Amino acid sequence: MVDTEGVQGRTLVQLAGDVVTFPLRLDGPATLRGRVRLFPADWRDGTGAVEVAATVVRADGSRWRVWSRLLGAASAGGHADGVALECALPAFEHALVLTVSQVGAGNPRAVGRAMWLDVELGVHAPESAGPSAHERDAGEQGALSVMAGPEPLISVLTPVHDPPLGLLEGTIGSVTSQTFHGWELCLVDDGSRDPEIIAALQRHAAGDPRIRLLRHEVARGIAAATNAALELAAGSYVALLDHDDTLEPAALEAVAYAIARDPSLDMIYTDEDIVFGERRVWIHHKPAWSPDTLHTNGYTCHLGVYRRALVSEIGGFRTEFDGSQDVDMILRLVERSDRIHHIPQVLYHWQAHPESTAGGDAKPYAYVAARRAIAEHLARVQAPPARVEHMLPGLYRVDFEVDPALEVDVVLQASDAPWLRPLAKSLAEQRGVSWKLVLTADERALPACMRALEAAGITRGRVHAVPYPRGVTAADALARATAEAAAEHVVILEEAVVGLTHEWLRRIVGYLAAPSVVAAAPVVMSIDGRIAHAGVAFPSGFPLFLLYGTRPSMDSHFGYGTSVYDVSAVSGVVATTRTRLQAAGGLRPERESLMLVDYCTRACVGHERAVLVPDARVGALDPNALINDLDNLRRQQDEWLRTREGDPYFNPNFRSDRGDLVVARRD
Repeated sequence: MVDTEGVQGRTLVQLAGDVVTFPLRLDGPATLRGRVRLFPADWRDGTGAVEVAATVVRADGSRWRVWSRLLGAASAGGHADGVALECALPAFEHALVLTVSQVGAGNPRAVGRAMWLDVELGVHAPESAGPSAHERDAGEQGALSVMAGPEPLISVLTPVHDPPLGLLEGTIGSVTSQTFHGWELCLVDDGSRDPEIIAALQRHAAGDPRIRLLRHEVARGIAAATNAALELAAGSYVALLDHDDTLEPAALEAVAYAIARDPSLDMIYTDEDIVFGERRVWIHHKPAWSPDTLHTNGYTCHLGVYRRALVSEIGGFRTEFDGSQDVDMILRLVERSDRIHHIPQVLYHWQAHPESTAGGDAKPYAYVAARRAIAEHLARVQAPPARVEHMLPGLYRVDFEVDPALEVDVVLQASDAPWLRPLAKSLAEQRGVSWKLVLTADERALPACMRALEAAGITRGRVHAVPYPRGVTAADALARATAEAAAEHVVILEEAVVGLTHEWLRRIVGYLAAPSVVAAAPVVMSIDGRIAHAGVAFPSGFPLFLLYGTRPSMDSHFGYGTSVYDVSAVSGVVATTRTRLQAAGGLRPERESLMLVDYCTRACVGHERAVLVPDARVGALDPNALINDLDNLRRQQDEWLRTREGDPYFNPNFRSDRGDLVVARRD
């Protein structure tokens, strides 16, 4: 179907399989804007998703997809209001084609129509040419493409040393089949001995002028081979691709679109998965830039794309870190730049086989090198002295040193004296900091509370008692006691807890030395062994208590209990500083059960963040019940949405209506 009246101001209902074509005659770059959604009844009652796409057709008949998204039903994690349409159209195009394709066809309840609303065509260059923050948070995926300016050249760097031939062919084929054409492939044969590998490399280089090949007769190691590929590269950006892995067809197109949106970017990374043969065995949906996570889990990994000039400026890849040379390079790069962008799409496939790092412990030296790279990085950025420990493959523990004389005030509102005994015993066992207890309780109950503490061996000199009169709420009492804390470091307990891990108090306080860390917290376990507090996310502005009610396991989000995670807020037990509390205006008791969450969201501005330390764990003594304080939950959502869109630490591929990190269904 061809619509000769154009798209300006029109609303279009389009069934799956229909194609609508609009002729175009543009004298300059243009912006296409609008909104696309499912019918409300379809979204509510249907299943699966449709893919909506806009494609430009050039005068020579060639086609270029400029925008696409998935519109999912409610059961697939889709949003009722759909997605925003915004994309750049280059000048002199012949036609614009709109398509709707059904995902998961065959189900009688599968959604199959879309509505294009308030579509506008503006003949001017857009401020941005990519998905908005709201779109990223809604979990849309698809090829992101065309830009109004010149396309960047992306040099793909691939060192090669005798991989399985079939995997090498797949690696090269995944580059040559890219939907984006502004690439070159820089292959460095690092002393391969397999005649079939050598012949295959030469054949590919001879058959495509975009493939550049250099051979080392004697293997020099992966860092040296990557540096040689870097020297071959002519692109403004370099992408790292292992000789046995593959890219999604739209991978470089998505990267190029991100660069068009923000040409100042120095580093772009994407989600990835691990495949074994034809079977996907793991998906890594990553957060946006999370420096503390990077120190314990080199999470950015693949696909990684970097500004070539900056990689060269910092000295490229260092041979003494062979096996983790990319981790070392990234840590040095982020010391120079925070212009980092995450694309929340699985665009890189890590092939697991017996000789790969993804296949197990084939390269144990790589983990030793990564531990050393992290330790040297922390020393360079003048972080507090820290010990870096290699825990499990790819997972590290950063233990910041804390002066044993450091004073910490632990603030607690007590509602029941018996619970103070196990709390006091647990605090008495804490080492590595000098702590005092700021205890607030009803003035009538306070004497019994003090006796319970003395019975547990806590002297009165170690307790600052703050009585409150009858009628004062628990939240107000806790806020008043926190304001009376004298130490610079303050740990606020929403309820009485006992330590489950060694020196949990020192562990969380240690993270406060980082200049951009506003708050740090342990994982709080309920008395039945389930998670009560493990960070808070705001994917749609509504607070989601991450992993609440789940049981920690070896394949949990916690990276075997060692990886630290940057989050937008923490709760339950929160370490912060008196300086930051005062700067944020203190705690707001009217937020009641969300008081600590509210504090974090007010204190975390710009690049400041909260940190969850999962290997520090405490157990709640009071039977935990989730409080559904809807009024304050909605107030929190309204305040979040006034200043932010989405949550950078919550991958939009996860369902935004629940905190257990379940991936939204796409079929």
